[in-house]
Amino acid sequence: MPRRCPYCGAELPTEAPEQECPVCKNIVRLPNPYARRFAWMALITATLYFIAMFTMLGGDTGWWVFLVFGVATLSGIYLMITMYHFFKVG
Repeated sequence: MPRRCPYCGAELPTEAPEQECPVCKNIVRLPNPYARRFAWMALITATLYFIAMFTMLGGDTGWWVFLVFGVATLSGIYLMITMYHFFKVG
């Protein structure tokens, strides 16, 4: 199955990882395999930090808030590793 340009739908002449579309002249690259993981980790990390932050603003400082901060910190570290792979691939 030949690759198609995501912009105009034209058939691309080769299977090169990066090439110019012959019709619309846009650069077509292979999709980044780390994009979905990067987006999910960013969403999870931000959600955990917002939960902990707004809970502490509400006055609740139970032990579970610190647990959420710990999980959010580990999630942030994994997010940085995922960001490294995401931007390394291009």
